[in-house]
Amino acid sequence: MKTIIILAHPNIESSVVNKKWIDALAKSNPEVTVHNLYQTYPDWKINVDAEQQLLAQHDRIIFEYPVYWFNMPPLLKKWFDEVLTYGWAYGPKYSLEGKEFGVAISTGGVEDAYKAGGADSYPITTFISQIEASAKYLHANYHSYHVFHGALSSDATERLEENAKAFVKFVTAV
Repeated sequence: MKTIIILAHPNIESSVVNKKWIDALAKSNPEVTVHNLYQTYPDWKINVDAEQQLLAQHDRIIFEYPVYWFNMPPLLKKWFDEVLTYGWAYGPKYSLEGKEFGVAISTGGVEDAYKAGGADSYPITTFISQIEASAKYLHANYHSYHVFHGALSSDATERLEENAKAFVKFVTAV
């Protein structure tokens, strides 16, 4: 299964979690395409045709990003708005039909914050539900999600090694 990661981290070089995930993946499975939106489009001018061609060439699409204000980073939202167009992604033609969507996210907050009654009031699945709903709308299949909570915690580095291994398994699972 050909997999692409649509990476949307505004500053991947200073990332703790997302950079570690990409590095772990590169060491274990160079077959996965990593497509860094912020690197590819520093001017935010998205080449829609090129993006649609990339998606057409892959069977599994993983959206990787840090949660920003309970949502995806703004360039990824713009990417969704511009790339997943009527007539290509949905409408009379569903170009992503049967493909698999997944999400890999990192949060600054700890896991307990992301539950009903927690500091952030809602479970983490609430903040990624738009991707699951998009998959359904586009006749794609929602694979699942992978998360690392507490990127800003004092124990993040020691927890990250095992989480990075789990990320690689998540991305490469058949």
